[in-house]
Amino acid sequence: MFSPLGKRHPIVIKGKRAFEEMVKERNRAEYEEVERVQVEMLIAAKDDMEELKKAIAQASDVLGSSHPAVEAARLDLKDLRDAANAQEYQNLCDYHERNIQDAASKFDEEGLAWAISRADKAGLGPAHPIIERGKQQLSQMQRDRTKRERRAREVESLRLLLLAMKIDLFGGNANSQRPQDTSRSSESSLSSSLAASIVLDEPAMLEYEDSVKRWDANVWLAEAGSWEAAEHEIAELQKTLKKSKIDLGELHFVVLAAYNRIREMRDALHRAQYKEIEQYHISKIAAAAASGDLEELDKSVRLAAASEMSWQHPAVQQGKRLYEEGRKIRVRILREEQENHSQLELAAAMEKATEAVQNFELSSRHVSMEGSNLVSPTWSRSEAGSSTPTPRRSLMSKLRDA
Repeated sequence: MFSPLGKRHPIVIKGKRAFEEMVKERNRAEYEEVERVQVEMLIAAKDDMEELKKAIAQASDVLGSSHPAVEAARLDLKDLRDAANAQEYQNLCDYHERNIQDAASKFDEEGLAWAISRADKAGLGPAHPIIERGKQQLSQMQRDRTKRERRAREVESLRLLLLAMKIDLFGGNANSQRPQDTSRSSESSLSSSLAASIVLDEPAMLEYEDSVKRWDANVWLAEAGSWEAAEHEIAELQKTLKKSKIDLGELHFVVLAAYNRIREMRDALHRAQYKEIEQYHISKIAAAAASGDLEELDKSVRLAAASEMSWQHPAVQQGKRLYEEGRKIRVRILREEQENHSQLELAAAMEKATEAVQNFELSSRHVSMEGSNLVSPTWSRSEAGSSTPTPRRSLMSKLRDA
């Protein structure tokens, strides 16, 4: 139905405007009611992240995603999410910090390393303060363990070195009142305590120095009983010293004392060996000289000179002089024997020659006598006796002269 006034009549236009205002007012009221409801829902759900998510989704559908209440709710949701993440992260940090502190308080090196690795893998990161503190604690524990192990090695090395040197720090100390215990466990425990106190305890240091001064190499060699036992003891001390100086160092006072002890032991052993070798060769030279055997004397002198005695030793020089004198005497005796033998041969030759001459004279005389009988039977005996002696005396005198 249309009014005869028409659509453009002021009354119609005014009425239309009034109607539109009424519709707008009604829609505004409805929107405000819906907005109020959504805002109340958002406000009610602002402490619950899940409910706030649902309320934001519903309000976005009803009011629009750009509505101030929706945007404010999104900020609230972001704050809730950040707070939840922060709380979760804090809980994670607290959990791993407790694990690390528990392992550190128990001095569990492996447990602490495992707790640090687990915290790193859980998301804290290698540079997180908790992990950094855990690493510092782990490094300190490792340093402390290394110090303890080194200290234990030093104590054990010192104990073994003292036992090898046979030094009793409480020997003869009336104030120590140490009971005599022969068990190996007690000896080990005592030696460990001595080794631990030798660095710190002044009375023990004084007793140690006194023990070193009281030690005598000659007494030690006499107690060893034999050269083999002494050499074995020196070798054992050298072996122990070689191991101990790795932990104690070259300049440790016990290591230096052990070096000095080994040198004194070697000197004492060498002196004893030299003395025995000297006595042996002196006795051999004396026996050879007493027997008069120059070959044996020469052999004994050469063996003595080839030993540690050398040619400059007085006994070797004496043996050498005896050999030279004996050699000269033997040469003189041989020369005299040769002269005697020559004289004997000459005497024998003279005797044979004399006998030959006599035989020749007899045969000559016999021939002469036969000839005189044939030529002149009147040859007198006095003439024969006066003519024959002349050539005999001449030949004998020549032989004597020869």
